[in-house]
Amino acid sequence: MKTLCLSKFSIFMIAILVIAFISFGIVVSSSPSSVSHQNERILFHTSFSDSDSYGYVKITDVKPNSAGIFMYPSSVPFDYRTNAYQTFMLIRLPETIGGDKNDTSSFRAYSALDPTSHCLMKYWPQSGRQRIEDPCISQPYRAIDGVSYDPGFTMIRAPTTGALPKLDLDVDSQGYLVVKTPTWTRDKNGVIGMGRDVSKDEILQSSKTLLTYCKDQIKWPELPFELQTGDVLIDVSCKSDQIRAVYTSIDDPYKSARIDMNFCNCTKTPHELGPWINSENGQFWNIKNTTIYVSGSALQTGENKFDPRYAEYDFRFTQNGYEIIFTDKRAFDDSAKEVLRIFFNDNDLSDLKRMQ
Repeated sequence: MKTLCLSKFSIFMIAILVIAFISFGIVVSSSPSSVSHQNERILFHTSFSDSDSYGYVKITDVKPNSAGIFMYPSSVPFDYRTNAYQTFMLIRLPETIGGDKNDTSSFRAYSALDPTSHCLMKYWPQSGRQRIEDPCISQPYRAIDGVSYDPGFTMIRAPTTGALPKLDLDVDSQGYLVVKTPTWTRDKNGVIGMGRDVSKDEILQSSKTLLTYCKDQIKWPELPFELQTGDVLIDVSCKSDQIRAVYTSIDDPYKSARIDMNFCNCTKTPHELGPWINSENGQFWNIKNTTIYVSGSALQTGENKFDPRYAEYDFRFTQNGYEIIFTDKRAFDDSAKEVLRIFFNDNDLSDLKRMQ
């Protein structure tokens, strides 16, 4: 009979897996199984509240683009360290994405416990931020639907399912915000400490709302909600002279794309725009008399070659008075097709010519 010998590395990996399964069990068993079987008023607590309202909350008590902390069920003592699984955020959305309406559609109520790190999170209302952030290691979450900026990302101990657990809201006869009885399953209200399932259609619907405001600010280009690769718009911010849009993959968190546009009222070619031009590590391409400078870690070779999972391309050019940078972690052809489609209304990759 052979004796099974395990290496130190094998023992280490087995220990990691055991810890992961134990942690997973703790997450499931410690999620709040008790719920109130009747609607409960939301009671704001003084700590960690960005709103001027404390106590029971009416719609008009909470300013747009603000947030507060409450416990659910309300019978749970306010102690965010001991009762982290019962700690929730009430957010009134910014006016630009629907927070101006005096009804429950202006509000979101999410678990304050990050599903991956299990740190307590906070909503940040600052301009250009306006999102839920974890002070530890996880990606931020959108306020509009609680979706992670990397919905495909998973941690070994507690796989997230794309979004924060939520509570559904209503208003009682006296005008107070109340919590409806939740169903703690991943396809309903979610599971505290694990997350909530969201479909691609749900993410796109929220993304359309985010992009509507930008359409009022900037008429060009017509940014898509979804790229040809399947990446979806996850974040967008804009001013009259600036726009930034971030796309991410639902299935592969390592794949993402970003558009950065700054109005410079210029017609300069990439040769004239900045000191970042490097003919040895970059390439020049031409489409419809526009020069595009392509660089990025994906072009590095030899000892400096990047892991393909993290490598990216940067496409820099000027168009309609904007300096534009399109950054993508997909293959060159996929990235180039997006540039042509969004900015040049062209779907024929053969129209893009390499310059010597």
